[in-house]
Amino acid sequence: MKNPNRHPSAVLLLLILSALCPYAFSQSRATLDPSLVPKFQNPMPVIKDAGLRVDLTAGANIKVQMVETEQDLIGLGTMTKVWGYKFPGLPPSYPGATIVAQQGKTVRVRWENNLPAAYDAFPAMHLLPIDTSIYMARPGMNTGVPLVTHLHGGHTESASDGLPEAWFTRQFMETGKDFVRPLYKYDNDQQAATLWYHDHALGITRLNVYAGLAGFYLLRDNHENKLIADNVIPSGDYEVEVVIQDRMFDEAHQLYYPALPGDPAYEDFIGGEGANPAPGPSILAEFFGDIILVNGKAWPKLEVEPRKYRVRLLNGSDSRFYALSFKDELPWFQIGTDGGFLASAIDIPNVIRKIPGGELVIGPGERMDLVLDFSGKGGKEFLMYNYAPDSPFGGDFDSDLKRPTARIVKFVVSKPLNDKIADASVEVGTALRSMPMPDLPADYVTAQQHLVLFEGSDQYGRLMPMLGTVDGGSQTFDDMITENPALNETQVWEVFNATADAHPIHLHLVMFQVLGRGGFNGEATPRDQVMHDGSVAEDGGRDFTLFGITSWRRPESNEVGWKDTHIVYPGEYSQVRAAFDRPGMYVWHCHILSHEDHEMMRHFYVGPMPATIMMQNTGVADVQNAPNPFATDTKFLFEIQSPQSVLLVVRDQFGTLRYQHRANFAAGKHALLWDGRGVYGDQLPNGIYTYQLVGKNFQATERLLISR
Repeated sequence: MKNPNRHPSAVLLLLILSALCPYAFSQSRATLDPSLVPKFQNPMPVIKDAGLRVDLTAGANIKVQMVETEQDLIGLGTMTKVWGYKFPGLPPSYPGATIVAQQGKTVRVRWENNLPAAYDAFPAMHLLPIDTSIYMARPGMNTGVPLVTHLHGGHTESASDGLPEAWFTRQFMETGKDFVRPLYKYDNDQQAATLWYHDHALGITRLNVYAGLAGFYLLRDNHENKLIADNVIPSGDYEVEVVIQDRMFDEAHQLYYPALPGDPAYEDFIGGEGANPAPGPSILAEFFGDIILVNGKAWPKLEVEPRKYRVRLLNGSDSRFYALSFKDELPWFQIGTDGGFLASAIDIPNVIRKIPGGELVIGPGERMDLVLDFSGKGGKEFLMYNYAPDSPFGGDFDSDLKRPTARIVKFVVSKPLNDKIADASVEVGTALRSMPMPDLPADYVTAQQHLVLFEGSDQYGRLMPMLGTVDGGSQTFDDMITENPALNETQVWEVFNATADAHPIHLHLVMFQVLGRGGFNGEATPRDQVMHDGSVAEDGGRDFTLFGITSWRRPESNEVGWKDTHIVYPGEYSQVRAAFDRPGMYVWHCHILSHEDHEMMRHFYVGPMPATIMMQNTGVADVQNAPNPFATDTKFLFEIQSPQSVLLVVRDQFGTLRYQHRANFAAGKHALLWDGRGVYGDQLPNGIYTYQLVGKNFQATERLLISR
């Protein structure tokens, strides 16, 4: 589970538990041995058969509650406490009921937080241990766990997007700074697609989703309805939603999440990467569970007829990628991506590559619309295998199929064929898309946004994944906004991966087109990182130097469709093209949930930013240095809105660091004096220099001239 290549020399810092901290507690439970969990004996929950498909195709205005409930997840007849969604007239469930909507028919949902206000162990807490040292949603009055629902893949107005700081507690007693209203509006003005809804609260998304807060949202349109009516694609009983998630359980069969030294499996996840030395649990760099759940049931089986089935597949895991295969035993093909149909059905064994039967790589947050063809396979069984490793994914595979996590779900062709319903006609090559995609470029494209994926460390020495830009380096979540496309502008975003692992990058609001990928020469170098509280992670941030592009290739054939999440492989860059056609605030982030909770998420704003956002974005007014040019000394004049640490960095025209100084300042106007001397006290020669003034949520870069 642990990546041995990460920070091997770092020393694990022990947590100091304090009875004064409401979040400080010890998990001394043993974990459930996966070998004790039944495999392929219990039926896979079929959402439609359970009466948990909610037909909102005529449009609707409904109320959905987030509640606590119990379900048998591991198939031994014992109940596990989970959080689920409760729709009108239906029982609460994990996964939540599937919403079926229709293009052009508006759905309004009032999401209500009805989770327990308190638990025995601590006030207003969680099923799982919370790390309060990271930047997170922080209710102040113990009014419950903060929640907010995001429709992933939805072309949604900003006020209804489920921004991480739009959270709310029970009865909306407390709300985050981006909360607008409790009633969310989904216009459903995009083409048919497999969407999903899940919690997105700042700093605890990984825990809220782990507890069960996720469900499908199937959007249909007239074109898809015609494909169904003409029996081109399977429908009705032969259309099945499938979400794959990995979990751990304790011996009492309750959800388990390692967070403290001494916890079972804790060292597998955080050993060698540092740990929070303050009282309380620690976030993990990644999480890999040892028990696979499919639709909320461990290693289930699905009995099917000898015909084609449409499988709407979602990777709902925290960090785990899947490389799925049937080992050349079953015909299967892909008909859609995150955002709708492919141009034609793609034969998966012929798409990719290294494993007999082809493997379908799916990262966290991605959806793939598949057809499994069981025609003529009566009496046979087909096991879906996973060749991705139990560790951060980098494009490598694990051929050990004896691992529990190498097996996902079994399909048993045991039902008699219902000959009153004809088998769907779709096959490899069948035309599916109603409107063509924009043409792909023939070669490398110049991008408008040059972005970078970084791995740094926080003030406690823990791995901290971050986003940033080629020019500005790494940024924390609340640093100034650097992506500000104009309304209705189409942009190409280029994302360089300067880390050792693959990352599934998700943009809210838009569906994009993957233009291509390739290699690059570049270097990430350490620098200090200013954190949200004004503290400094020494050498925790990263700067980036791009030396050049070395290669370019087109996307895989099963990616040539609308996407909202795509994989950026280590040592590579990717290019995506999107039209930003709704105004307001949104976010983009890595969809490894443990990453987005710990700084790998950034805002972007579409259209002119309001004055309030501009002030929040800069955090500083009228940065200037005077005199400039100067002979003996100069003053850097600035104004900050809150107490914080401010860093001054001076580099020469070759980019070499010549001076840096950090100091803490109160809110207000300040003047920072520099006498033109370098880091060793030497007087710097005449010439052109560049200075950066960096604070918690601002960064100013200007030139200055020393002339004596």
